[in-house]
Amino acid sequence: MHDGGEAQLVDGRGQTVSQLFKDVRYGLEYYQREYTWTRRNMQELLDDLSNRFLDQWKSGHERADVRFYRPYFLGSIVTYESDRTYLVDGQQRFTSLLLLLTHLRGLLGVDEDLEEDATELDRLIRSRQYGQRSFTLDVPERDACMESLLKGRDFVLPSAASLSVKNLWARGCDLAEDFPATLRGEPLPYFVDWLLHRVCLVDIRAHDRDNGWEIFETMNDRGARLTPLDLLKGFLLSHSGQNYGELNKAWRDMLSGLTNAGAHPSDFIKTLLQARYVQPDTPDLDKIDGSFHEWVREHAELLELTRPDQFRRFITDVLVPSAERYSLIQRATAEHVAGLEAVRYNADNGLTAQFTLLTAAMRPEDDEDTFIAKAQLVARFLDLMLARRMANSAPIQNVEVLPEITRLVPLVRDATTVEELSQLLGREAAQIDIDFSGINTFKLRSDNRKQVRYLLARMTAFVEGGNGNPDRTAEYLGLEAGARPHEIEHIWENHYDRHKEAGSEEQFRNQRDQLGALLLLPKSDNASYQDAVYERKVGFYRRQNLLAALLHPESHERNPRLRRFIEAHDLAKLAKPYGDSFPPSAIKERQRLYRRLCELLWDPASLGFILPAGQTAKRAASTRAHYGITPAQLIAVGLLKPGARISTTGKRETQYAVLLEDGRVKLDNGAVYDALSTAGQMALNITSCNGWSTWQVETENGTEKLIKIRQRALERGLIT
Repeated sequence: MHDGGEAQLVDGRGQTVSQLFKDVRYGLEYYQREYTWTRRNMQELLDDLSNRFLDQWKSGHERADVRFYRPYFLGSIVTYESDRTYLVDGQQRFTSLLLLLTHLRGLLGVDEDLEEDATELDRLIRSRQYGQRSFTLDVPERDACMESLLKGRDFVLPSAASLSVKNLWARGCDLAEDFPATLRGEPLPYFVDWLLHRVCLVDIRAHDRDNGWEIFETMNDRGARLTPLDLLKGFLLSHSGQNYGELNKAWRDMLSGLTNAGAHPSDFIKTLLQARYVQPDTPDLDKIDGSFHEWVREHAELLELTRPDQFRRFITDVLVPSAERYSLIQRATAEHVAGLEAVRYNADNGLTAQFTLLTAAMRPEDDEDTFIAKAQLVARFLDLMLARRMANSAPIQNVEVLPEITRLVPLVRDATTVEELSQLLGREAAQIDIDFSGINTFKLRSDNRKQVRYLLARMTAFVEGGNGNPDRTAEYLGLEAGARPHEIEHIWENHYDRHKEAGSEEQFRNQRDQLGALLLLPKSDNASYQDAVYERKVGFYRRQNLLAALLHPESHERNPRLRRFIEAHDLAKLAKPYGDSFPPSAIKERQRLYRRLCELLWDPASLGFILPAGQTAKRAASTRAHYGITPAQLIAVGLLKPGARISTTGKRETQYAVLLEDGRVKLDNGAVYDALSTAGQMALNITSCNGWSTWQVETENGTEKLIKIRQRALERGLIT
């Protein structure tokens, strides 16, 4: 209280992310709950941020232009000052932002041109006071985990680790896989600028601890305000005219069923509206993600809600049966449901957007077998799309595939029968713009370990299944509780001095990480084998899964089932044993074997799709760029020449490539990439780079970075 008796008011201040994190050390109050964000929560945050940013960013912008980008509001936090600043409410979002800054610092750190930006993030992630460094959110039990994430090191969870630490590590690992590829490379520093200086929160500053607790209680009082779900229920029941008790019970049973299946009822409503009613020209789509009750009320005619009986049927004949199907899908993401295995694989790969397309396939009149048959086709199609993207090192995150899913929703919705849906997805499969040719040069990198493990798990299970053994895909992927963990095994041990045939140490490391030089083995066996020479390991491989056992000559003897499998799929020249040694030529042959296995495993016809007559399931790779300016445009205006030899800049060992006529980049190892940034990442074996500033070319003006040539084209008005 002031001297005059006037009560202190709560102070609410808008703060950018940079202002909130810089030179501040936050503590947590005892009543704060654990950090509980799920992978889906983090993906939604990434999707929201990337969509807003990419709507404004254009290739060729100056970084100073970011100050004019529209700001983005992320909500509020509650704090008060004592011996430090205490975070009373909002720690879920705050912790997630700290994880995001930590991940961004790692991406910036691999680009020599962005060292100052990386250092700036260091000051936001940690601060130094009285000779001690601490993380901005100073919770001692989290320090070891955060240190590992910041340094890019493995972290062994203690047996007594809290839920917060477990989730902190899991979300940090998820970020490495789910961070949108569309934000890597050229847009990365712009995105960081926008996040720090144009994304804001309201800091509600309480004047003491008790006041902070009061605000916390008020903001989290469940009875304080009705949710959109409550308001939708009220709208529907108030217009139903009769049977209120029965409808209320049906509604409550529906919510209970969704919750028991692990689904959030609000997510179900949003997904159903988007899947069943939205068209490309449907207005006010943003409202569905927030105030979906208002969207339903404002578009009641679109939902055919004009008479009381229609309101009643909307609950009993649309919502309730759709919720039952949605619950089945939700269960399929976490446990084995016959026919819906691909739903689980997609969920493990982070494709939460699959729910919308699966829901679009729902028709209330379909029985469960029909729905499962449709859902199986949809999930398998998405799995096929993801697998091909993985094989070509293309991004597989929600933000990249969501436009394609959105395009397919009304088409899937209109496919009334299983056969119609099979024909539709067969046509779409025939038009997927990439095939499995990328497997020829595919290799393990620091940012694609999960994708490598997935491809190996599926191929391993496919060979086992083709030999009459049970499907162990979920076990290989670590999805089964209590199952033996499996890890990626390098066939070549990590000793260049034993593999001088590779040519150089750099070539050794490159070949050692090729997909053809990798297997999937139980974790304990992987740990015991990894340093042994090949001649010794191959004997161990014989006792493992068949994909590993193929390397041993004796596995091929007196095994008629395996021989029939090899003959049936014409694998004799590829599935060869290597008993005494595993030279570089064997890696290439094994790489071709893996490509063939992927083509068999994800063959559209075998997956149940009806392909158009006379069409195959692939076409020439697309050269569409994300951001409007491509090397092909510079070639078209004469500033670059097709076939030009380009090279990387910086302190790392120089890598070379050729610029093809259509603007794609062909590395010396034969791999072809649509984007300069992707080509740079693969050539330098780094997680992110700006392709325009990474590659340079010899011109009549001397050696120039491609970004300078692009800038010249913009200044002359040759491209826009």
